[in-house]
Amino acid sequence: MPKMPLWKVPKNLAKVLEDGDGSWEDERWSPILLTVMSGTELNGREIPIAWQIEFDPSEDELETANARLEQMEIEPDGYGWGEHIRKDLGNTNPGLAKRLHLDDCETDTCVIWVESDEDCRMLLETTWNLIYKK
Repeated sequence: MPKMPLWKVPKNLAKVLEDGDGSWEDERWSPILLTVMSGTELNGREIPIAWQIEFDPSEDELETANARLEQMEIEPDGYGWGEHIRKDLGNTNPGLAKRLHLDDCETDTCVIWVESDEDCRMLLETTWNLIYKK
């Protein structure tokens, strides 16, 4: 398993978001892209900072993980990955599993966002481990 990158977000995140047109990205987790966004709204409720992970399930790096999903009779597309991640988190952290926002998943992309950096860190680590476990 590749070594998981350290969790590092800018100390001055609010300023970075302001200077970056409301978003900051971290590609160190490739094939997962971490994006932090300001100015998000959900059902009329303002979300000060949204923390999102996104990846393309067809990436070569996910070939082994996709084969594991197929063995579990899960379609290895964005929707299947989203539900697989939610189910895995439901076993270890049911509260976080309920806080996941999966509405932006598509066939070609798994997109999951949460509303706190702590939740995002756990989501990112769980997803990394699901992709790379032996």
